[in-house]
Amino acid sequence: MNIIPFLSRRRRKRRYSKTVDSLFLTTPDLHKKHAHDKNKYLEFGLSQMQGWRSSMEDTHCFLMKFDPHAWSEWSYFSIFDGHNGTETAKKCAQNFHGYMLQALNDMLKHDHVEGPVTSSKLDIETFRKVIKQTYFYMDDKLKKTKSQQDESGAVAITCLIGPEKIYFINLGDARAILVSKNGQVLLSTHDHTASDEHEKERIEEKDGSIWDGRVEGQLMPTRVFGDFSMNKYLVSPDAEIEEYPRYDSNYELGFIVLACDGIWDVMSNEECANFILERIHNTPNLCQICDEVIDECLKRESSDNMTIYIIKFL
Repeated sequence: MNIIPFLSRRRRKRRYSKTVDSLFLTTPDLHKKHAHDKNKYLEFGLSQMQGWRSSMEDTHCFLMKFDPHAWSEWSYFSIFDGHNGTETAKKCAQNFHGYMLQALNDMLKHDHVEGPVTSSKLDIETFRKVIKQTYFYMDDKLKKTKSQQDESGAVAITCLIGPEKIYFINLGDARAILVSKNGQVLLSTHDHTASDEHEKERIEEKDGSIWDGRVEGQLMPTRVFGDFSMNKYLVSPDAEIEEYPRYDSNYELGFIVLACDGIWDVMSNEECANFILERIHNTPNLCQICDEVIDECLKRESSDNMTIYIIKFL
């Protein structure tokens, strides 16, 4: 397969200091890694594949119990899609959940909230503020600990599933969708990219510019961890949070998909939802379905690393 069209497509996504030959393999690395777990309420499968890229820059983290104490009825899932190296994505996967948990526990202590935690016990405005601040805290830690030669960055998609509500937190162009049992996409996070009109206006209001489809001609995602050679005032880690009730009187929740843009570049929300729905009733193996999504995206000429969770409601 000719990799030159891949480069022209992917140049719009990231900035590169490497040659074409160093960015892509001559044949894709098809080896997949998996993760799976379940509890009384949820079951998930994860698959990831390096694909055509010369290195694997996606990382992930999951905790079926966010902690064994106040947040024991909450689950945490995340993907960190790195670019220009792996350092940022790896540090986020290792540390971000710990920073978030510490900040949320400090909030509970300050507000005198005892566990087990539910959304109705929280001041949701404060809860959302603490989560958003954790993204800036993570970015500050990255800046203080980065190696001199590191120019990497990462986007992120995170999901917190509580007993009453589900929170979707996105930064950049990884994405989450929530799908009903009959296949309707009930919620999708909003990609932060230079092609988005709202993001373009935001960048320009800060005296930045979009050219060649990228922020300052360099970066397609408009909100990121890392990328400290960029003007962080323009590409800050300002995450957006969306929520959905755990129990909907109108729709029975089926599953959540979290995936990096290697999936969404070649599949729409509805295509992904329907692809999974057609299989989820025929096989109990969620990792197998994740594999099939990745294989289909490879057929559709996705040239990026690919990581996908399917989180099924039981």
